[in-house]
Amino acid sequence: MKVVIVGAGAIGLLIGSYASEQKHEVTYITRTTKQAEILNKEGITRIQPDGGTLKTKVFASTEFNQAPTDALWIIAVKYHHLSTLQVELNSLPETTALLFIQNGIAHLQWIDQFKHHPIYIATIEHGAMKKDSTTVVHKGIGVTKIAPYIKNTSQLDFTIFQSDSFQIELAEDAYGIVLRKAILNACINPITAILQIKNGDLLSNTHAFELMKTVFSELENAFPEISNLLSFEEVKALCFKTSKNNSSMLQDRLNRRTTEIEPIVGALLQLAVGRKKDLPVLRTLYHFVLAFDEKGEVHE
Repeated sequence: MKVVIVGAGAIGLLIGSYASEQKHEVTYITRTTKQAEILNKEGITRIQPDGGTLKTKVFASTEFNQAPTDALWIIAVKYHHLSTLQVELNSLPETTALLFIQNGIAHLQWIDQFKHHPIYIATIEHGAMKKDSTTVVHKGIGVTKIAPYIKNTSQLDFTIFQSDSFQIELAEDAYGIVLRKAILNACINPITAILQIKNGDLLSNTHAFELMKTVFSELENAFPEISNLLSFEEVKALCFKTSKNNSSMLQDRLNRRTTEIEPIVGALLQLAVGRKKDLPVLRTLYHFVLAFDEKGEVHE
């Protein structure tokens, strides 16, 4: 299969590495010419969870017209960069399938404009860290869940990307998988970013654990439908499985990048207001993160 990946961050590199390993034809659309040149020259290096390395070859460009349209397009940029892709994505043929991978839940409304395309939504529960322009560290094996955005859309055979270290789970409820991932992120990311602690510290630090537990309780009250999607035991299990990892929000803070607090937590708080539910602890954490974003720590 031909695969175009828009965005060569940690998740984009991880997906492309596994797709290329499975002999799919991978093309990247990168933000900078420098990264495209290095990817074309060196390919992707993936550092495995066991410490081994694997190199794969890919093609990269900053120009959208250099990518095939008879391909699966995977949109792996952060939510606040989606608007910069609007013109290019709208110029694609209606037959081009789009797979969106963003944290949070805010992107669902944005992608409504592409309903004339076959659209799919994915959530990633792997641990990944971008080491440099061509190197991604696979820090924790999880599952990739994929669902059609519009029900009755024919499901592509995404299992062709599957391997022992990159499991694919096909789902039917796009909103459900996105809500589940957003709540996982809301429980873990803000606390780790504020306290600057690793995911595993949420289990070992008594006060951090109580904060996480309270956030989950608030979300469970506001979104009772998650009882069928996620338990607090699963939140704890993810913290344990990724215990040595920095959350994506902490990585953003440490690297002076804009955090994804708005599409993850801000969107959940907005939905809760619509349900006349208050989430005081989560709202406080939300303002803490916005405060250090506004303080000027961010550099992009």
